[in-house]
This record gives sequence, C-alpha cells and structure tokens, in this order.
Amino acid sequence: MKQALLLQAQYNQFANKNMFAVLQGAPKDALYKDCGLYYGSIMRTAEHSLCGTIGIVFQHFSPFATKKLDGLDALFGAITPEGKLQSTIFNDLDAFAKLQDQVDSKVIELIQSIEDFDSVAVLAFPGIEFKKPRGFLILAMLNHAVHHRGAIAGALDILKIENDFNGMLGM
Repeated sequence: MKQALLLQAQYNQFANKNMFAVLQGAPKDALYKDCGLYYGSIMRTAEHSLCGTIGIVFQHFSPFATKKLDGLDALFGAITPEGKLQSTIFNDLDAFAKLQDQVDSKVIELIQSIEDFDSVAVLAFPGIEFKKPRGFLILAMLNHAVHHRGAIAGALDILKIENDFNGMLGM
C-alpha cells in the first residue's frame, strides 16, 4: 500500500507542477472567472483541492506519522477558518503554485512516515462518515486531487488553453 500511495502522491506533485505551469501562462482573468465548474472558476477549484489536502489529509493523518512533520502550522495558516486560501495566496499565482508544491512535498513526507496503513480510521464530514483502512482513506484523498485537475483540464479545453498535465506515464 505504501508504494502505491507514494506513487500517487508523487504523481500529484508532478501533475500539479505541470498544471500550474499552464495556469501561469494563461490569461489571469480566464482563470478567476466563473466558467460553470462546481466551484465556479478554475482557481476556486484548485483552491478547493489544495485546501482539502491541507485541512483533511494533514489534520486527520499526520498524527499517525512516526516522526513530527515540520511546517504544518504554516500550511494550516494559509487557509482561513472558512476553508479558503488567504487572499494574498489565492490572488497570486506564483504564491499559489509554491504553496501547492510545498503541500505536495509534505504529503509525500507524511506517507513515507506512516507505517500502518491497515488500521481502520474514521473520516467524518457533516452528515457522512467513512470508516475504512487508513491507506484507503489516504488514497481517496489523493484521488480527490486527480478529480479536480480533470475538471480544470476540461475547463481549459473549453477556453482553448492548451494543456496536458494529467498523464502519470509521463513522469
């Protein structure tokens, strides 16, 4: 399980770097306007994915790390109590990309530091609770990012902004 999770986390970092390279070359107004995605804009969708990783993966799974992960307080400080990015980060593509890369690196470090992926854990949200082996829950969270990158790629396609950042075989 650990190898599969590491591969998925490394892939997420690879794909996110490539996605932000595309976003940084796109017209900024196109990225921030509502284009009909569930979260409205491309950047709100990217924000949702990033904040979910910070707020869910680190909050729920860092206690299982065999060593303390440095820098988590700074990552938690990047999001507001409402689960959004601080506006200074959200409105600055370079800062957004840098934070995404820091988070992706920290996810890899977290997975490397967990030894037990088989114990059952509970992940609860308002109105729903998931009780599964820890590794399955982490995999679901890693796949969450894939899902949202796919939505972003589709929106970029509609906007005629060339992109191809989702291929795991290319890493």
